[in-house]
Amino acid sequence: MSFAPHVPLSIVLPLLAAAYLLLQRTLRFRRLHALQSQHPPSSFPDMTLTEAYNIHYSLTALEFPTTFSQSVFFALFKTYGIPTISSLLLHTSELSGPTASKRAADTGVLLTEIFLNPPGSDRAKRAMGRMNYLHSRWQKAGKISNEDMLYTLSLFALEPARWVSRYEWRSLSHVEQNARGIYWRWVGEGMGIDMSPLHNHSTPDKLTDATPQPPQNKAASWPYGLAWMHSLEAWSLSYEESHMLPAPSNRSVATGTVAILLTNVPPPLHSAADQAIRVLMEPRLRRSMMFPDPSPLATQVVLSILAVRKWVLLHLALPRPWVLRWKWFDTLENAEGRIHASQFTAHPWYIQPSIGWRWGVKGLLLRLAGGVVPGDEGGRYLPQGYRIEDVGPERQMGRGKEEMRREVERLGRDDKVDGEGRGCPFGMW
Repeated sequence: MSFAPHVPLSIVLPLLAAAYLLLQRTLRFRRLHALQSQHPPSSFPDMTLTEAYNIHYSLTALEFPTTFSQSVFFALFKTYGIPTISSLLLHTSELSGPTASKRAADTGVLLTEIFLNPPGSDRAKRAMGRMNYLHSRWQKAGKISNEDMLYTLSLFALEPARWVSRYEWRSLSHVEQNARGIYWRWVGEGMGIDMSPLHNHSTPDKLTDATPQPPQNKAASWPYGLAWMHSLEAWSLSYEESHMLPAPSNRSVATGTVAILLTNVPPPLHSAADQAIRVLMEPRLRRSMMFPDPSPLATQVVLSILAVRKWVLLHLALPRPWVLRWKWFDTLENAEGRIHASQFTAHPWYIQPSIGWRWGVKGLLLRLAGGVVPGDEGGRYLPQGYRIEDVGPERQMGRGKEEMRREVERLGRDDKVDGEGRGCPFGMW
């Protein structure tokens, strides 16, 4: 009888580690390299809306799901540093008292339905129609300006890339930024936002180092998505500098939002979590919200943790496979036209109770933190799910269906997309 020679672990383990690191390095950048080979800079003006959406979705669900999710929440939070925005929110009282977590959940529902369903899909159009309806009465009353809408859009478009650059294992590439520019301009036009304020904020094109000439007409404004993003960022920074000013309304709304973020944090950790939130806020935003600066120790600890995470993701972690992509809601509506959310921030609005949610790791951690587990308190958090047509303040449930139908029809006539979300080239604008 023969025996295979015994190989010492001192040899096997280093070989396995080297093989893993080689595999990790090969796979870590594979998606990016494939994307860059498929879309060289010369093809940017011809990128379709569907191609842009697919890149946007991959970034959100596969490449940087944690950072994208947090950056979108903070983008919304950052708008509360503009007094005209925070004063309206304070007037509606939707970010204080028992309605606060529902408003946050409803905002998240509409945003994710718009952002994560294909352009031109029925659900994306209905969600955008619902959001436009909810905004319409304030716009008609002159309470929401086009500039505030454009600034809010700019943060959704720009903040994820900024957060990725600061906290992730790589920055977004030109092709990814081009795709996001195409996609977010489509969202903005679907919301009826006037882009003309951007015309005076053209910036040097980083691909050619050439400064675009002032556009003679709207169709010729931006040759591709990346150029639009440059103009959007220049305008957004200028608007922020002149409009992000300290105001009591900013502080009130921001304080209510921080309370939502701390809902499922154990009380003994509230102070540390509050410090961490302030570390992630830019100095101008902290000043506008009248928040104190975080302590030097908190800053060092938070940034060190994020730096370690970045290093581990870059050098040790495998890329997230499609089967483990982040999910925010049911893919299909049920027989009653309802949809269940898959994520929540404070209270389990629209979450379907399940064994996993109630007795799995998430459920147990929630119980330990004193939080509410899906299925607790009966139907208070609408475990039956949401209908897009009903999302919003309770007084708006069942209202606006005709206005929403007209909005969906208008969006359906968009010549940049068809029912499946296929898009014409950016040059169609």
